[in-house]
Amino acid sequence: MELFEIINEIKNKKELRNISDKVVENILKRELRKKQYLYERLSLIKSIKQLKNDEEFYLLFKEVRRILHELYGLYTPKEDKEIDRILFNDEMTLEQKIIELLMLTRPTAERLNFYKEIYKNIFIEKPLEILDLASGLNPISIYFSDQKPKKYYYVDISERILDINYQILKELNIENEGWLIDLLDPDDRIFRHYQYIFFWKIFPILEKYDFYAPRNLLSKLDFDYLIISFPQKSLGKKRNLGLAWRYKIKRFITYKLKYKVIKEFDIPYEYFIIVKK
Repeated sequence: MELFEIINEIKNKKELRNISDKVVENILKRELRKKQYLYERLSLIKSIKQLKNDEEFYLLFKEVRRILHELYGLYTPKEDKEIDRILFNDEMTLEQKIIELLMLTRPTAERLNFYKEIYKNIFIEKPLEILDLASGLNPISIYFSDQKPKKYYYVDISERILDINYQILKELNIENEGWLIDLLDPDDRIFRHYQYIFFWKIFPILEKYDFYAPRNLLSKLDFDYLIISFPQKSLGKKRNLGLAWRYKIKRFITYKLKYKVIKEFDIPYEYFIIVKK
């Protein structure tokens, strides 16, 4: 049984289709390493049907999908047809397209009425370049900023997301480049020096899968200004995260990394801190 067949089966869910095969492969291999005997049994299985009828592999599929949904599913648009309807609608203005695209994912939809306020708060200096980690469609929201960067770099695990960001930013005359990178398995491109780095709502999601992953990332980033945000409520909006998260993140930044928190502000559902080395 080949891994690519298993990957295709795992991605056979609407909310997971746009996630890159490489990211799914990485998660699948991590989970298989926890159960080496399943790795060995793969060679004996001849078809997906046989695999799905095996209880242990069924539970493995379920776990990998759960992880992918928690890590990435909420940040990736589910409907390709809806994306195409927006992108190829000649009667819509660029602003209308951007608004409708931002409405497709919850994090960007929640920020939609507050983007002007966010950008006024975070741009301490005139922006020249931005690196947006686990960006989703957030880069296209720069349309609502009075100050546009010369260069915008963004990282995501969906090629479709990267393509949308590229096309919209190109129309805004912003030099831009997107990279298909899993933040659980990052490469050196994100560790270069950047003026601004966005680390929005990433910390609690990565921590849920790997406690050290977001901490290791933050300790390696090189920046003038790092903007970190986290949700004020849990992903299901059933539980307030409140002041505990503020204390937890600020303590790690100031005591462990020895960085300075120079500004803090809130919008509904999201809390931001601006960090300087």
